[in-house]
Amino acid sequence: MQIITADQAARLVNNGWTVALSGSAATSLTADRVFQALEERYLAEGEPRDLTLFHPQGMGDKDTWGISRFAHRGMCRRVIGGHWGMSPRMGALAMEEALEAYNMPQGVMAQMVRSMASRGPGVITKIGLGTYIDPRQSGGKMNQSAREDLIEVVNLGGEEWLRYKPVPFDLAIIRGTTADEDGYISLEEEVHYDEVCSMAAAAKNNGGMVIVQVKRLARRGTLDVARVKIPGYLVDYVVVEPEQPQSKDYFYRGSYCGAVKEPVTMGWPKPGLDERKFIARRQAMELGPGMLVNIGVGVSNGVPLILAEEGVWDQITLSLEQGQSGGIPVMGLDAGTMLNPRVIVDHPVQHDMYHGGVLDATCLSAAETDFHGNVNVSKLGKSLTGCGGFIDISQETRKIVFGGTLCAKSRVSFEGGKVTVLEQGTIRKFVSQVQQITFSGERAARKGKDVVFITERCVFRLEKEGLTLVEIAPGIDLERDILDNMDYRPLISPDLKEMPKELFYDGPMGLAARWT
Repeated sequence: MQIITADQAARLVNNGWTVALSGSAATSLTADRVFQALEERYLAEGEPRDLTLFHPQGMGDKDTWGISRFAHRGMCRRVIGGHWGMSPRMGALAMEEALEAYNMPQGVMAQMVRSMASRGPGVITKIGLGTYIDPRQSGGKMNQSAREDLIEVVNLGGEEWLRYKPVPFDLAIIRGTTADEDGYISLEEEVHYDEVCSMAAAAKNNGGMVIVQVKRLARRGTLDVARVKIPGYLVDYVVVEPEQPQSKDYFYRGSYCGAVKEPVTMGWPKPGLDERKFIARRQAMELGPGMLVNIGVGVSNGVPLILAEEGVWDQITLSLEQGQSGGIPVMGLDAGTMLNPRVIVDHPVQHDMYHGGVLDATCLSAAETDFHGNVNVSKLGKSLTGCGGFIDISQETRKIVFGGTLCAKSRVSFEGGKVTVLEQGTIRKFVSQVQQITFSGERAARKGKDVVFITERCVFRLEKEGLTLVEIAPGIDLERDILDNMDYRPLISPDLKEMPKELFYDGPMGLAARWT
């Protein structure tokens, strides 16, 4: 193992290499100082170019960090990403056909890394069947430039499966907290562990190189063995960055990595009731004590704040696809971080459990929904977001609680125990045909899953016959405020109810009492 500077690390990278990157969100477990050095070298010299990037999670601050460091014409030939939404610049290059754009489920990509570490045949799984990941739809190809088939349908034991083919790495750029003199890497301050060891092994066993960015150095053999996640024999180079932040919002916060437990005093960030809080409150009503629940991004990441506000967050075990469970998920650019986690497992292991059906419920957001309950969150017009962990989470979970406004750019008020629509909205979200199928409602209905759609005006449930209106908010006109704002007419339950009255007044809803 050699200790080098970020600039020296950048000069080790050759044109045309396939480069694997650890990390998520703005800065969590990302080697951004190395990324920055690579960007500076490319802008100055035009090299390295024609790279293939492989990143299982969304990486960036929606501006200049993360994979945006690589978002320059010619720097990347191909990008295989689990989530693209954290780098609009990279998404724009994809939509301009300036590179080959692929998207795969985040958890499957983490498992692919583990498979490649053992030089395996890729990942064979049912995750992605019936969605745009299925090669009979688009096979995860997100633009016209992406032509190679990286996923195939295989038949085993009379059942259909998907095989995600290996993508051998020339280089892994990963991160830890501390390196000792032999290159052993501990992750004591990291908010999750991703698949860093598997990523290093996948590169090494392919004859490739491993660069690790850390915050500090330690003497040989002095690291806490329980915190060591990467053995020194997998590490070629170490870059020390003393200013390496733990997350976007904090240089270091002990409660993010389990070092301390903070008092839970979280609540909604502003007073009053708005659409986001209203929807999150109704989503929380679909949960119950003792459940293991994943929380997604978007409007749904307000659910933990509602649980905290109601004083019941400790009656449910909340879980994140990055590997943490038992604490409270964090909102904003630190999404994927958890306050006071009780356990952090490796990223592929979390998805072993998710894919096997361990979750009781998940709260997710929906951008487009059709009559059959198919949902799109991955590609809207020319905006490329990708699925992230959405498919991994939703496909085998028993109960899926979607949340989102009935229309985009709408405006309502919550006064006097009713909802008043002030602006109907300019973009319909309940559409005749979704642009991509990120969640297969038809497959979920066949398997008898409990699927609910929460809006600020009403609630739908997915029945085998199609999307069914089951609740309506007081003050809402069925025709004017709901049906006239949908591309299709949903089924209407003969037992159509008003939404619970507790939702319409700011302050605790008495959720604990509802659960008893």
